[in-house]
Amino acid sequence: MSQTRELAVAVDIGTSRTRAILGRFTSDNKLDVLAFGEVTTMGVRNGVVVNIDEAAESIRKAVSVLENSTNLKVKKLYAGISGPKIGNRPYSCYRMTEGNEVTQAIVKGLADEAKRHSVVAGEKIYHLVPTEYIVDGERGINKPAGIAGRRIDATYTIILASENYEKNLARAIEKAGFELAVPYINPYVQGAACLSPDEKEAGVVLLDLGAGTTGISLYYENKLRLALELPFGGNVISNDIKEGCNIIPRHAEMVKVNCGFAMADLAPDNKVAQIPEVEGWPGKEISFKSLAGIIQARLEEIMEWVNFQLESTGYLDKLGAGIVITGNGANLNGIDKLVSFTTGLDVRFGRPIIPMKEQLFNNQLVTPGSANLLGILVHGLINSRTLKYPAGMVEPVVQEEAPRAAPVRKKSRGLLDLVDRVKDGLEGLFEDSEGK
Repeated sequence: MSQTRELAVAVDIGTSRTRAILGRFTSDNKLDVLAFGEVTTMGVRNGVVVNIDEAAESIRKAVSVLENSTNLKVKKLYAGISGPKIGNRPYSCYRMTEGNEVTQAIVKGLADEAKRHSVVAGEKIYHLVPTEYIVDGERGINKPAGIAGRRIDATYTIILASENYEKNLARAIEKAGFELAVPYINPYVQGAACLSPDEKEAGVVLLDLGAGTTGISLYYENKLRLALELPFGGNVISNDIKEGCNIIPRHAEMVKVNCGFAMADLAPDNKVAQIPEVEGWPGKEISFKSLAGIIQARLEEIMEWVNFQLESTGYLDKLGAGIVITGNGANLNGIDKLVSFTTGLDVRFGRPIIPMKEQLFNNQLVTPGSANLLGILVHGLINSRTLKYPAGMVEPVVQEEAPRAAPVRKKSRGLLDLVDRVKDGLEGLFEDSEGK
């Protein structure tokens, strides 16, 4: 495989930030990040593309950072799909075997049946996760092909989303000058970078606190049982601060990030946030306690929805590894304590656990906010490895050579003499004409 074919490009188009990354796996299976770009997102609301031109400009700017720093031309991108219309659907089916053996064809037939019977108009299946195989009543079979038995039962978790999400995402990427390689559902890929196999086996929830959405991924016995997004995130908190304190949106986001606490009990009693004067609006002071009260009220509402989704799975009391918090919302002071208080589970902050080659982007990537971007990249690199002839996602920029000047031919001595005689004759002709 050529050097450029080992590379993959991933883009995470969030509600507030668009981030792009270029990387590869090294020979010892470490993640080597060669370039990273980040810009402010435009044209996206609650994780969904709502303005093609603006979203395309955000993608183009983020990817151009990769191209300029590596002298490579990006052609294709792996990208994530986000939005409130991401859903899960369980499906069970069975087959009788021939020859008292489960064949690979039977296993594939079960998966194909699940895909055919689980989609409705306007939806598209993106990921099919086998959660259980049972052969003649024997449970706990992960690879049923080759097992002896007369009947096989299969249960799947089907992860799907509105097909318009991908259409609008693909249009924005194409308008930016690139091609969508493979789309991934964001809650499906986030655990790849931040959750260990032991955590997935024991039972764990990855809670991604974004600006426009709140993602939930639940693993138990090393299988993904739930992957969805709630249609609200940090932006609704900023909006409550704006309305409750009567300040402009930019200042509301600023005080939330710099002065906010997730719980009022954690905020200092004697500190205030200074809101500067702007365009005739007078400056004001907001106490940290009052600000934390607004934030806590909205966060508790969000966590009520999270708890409802977790309880509906039946695995809430089986989550031995607790909750892992990712997303930029994980930077809010005391958020881990509020999540633990409202769920009764242990909480830790999520950071990349995959082996990474030493590089210059640790400050940007070894954070809870990088789970989605790294998850898309890891899944994309794994997908490229499964292809026999992977299409290159980047290509070297060929420098055009400057055109060479045409050679100047030297005139012969005889030709020069002829030119001089003609020139003298013409000058004499003009002189005689003037004298006459």
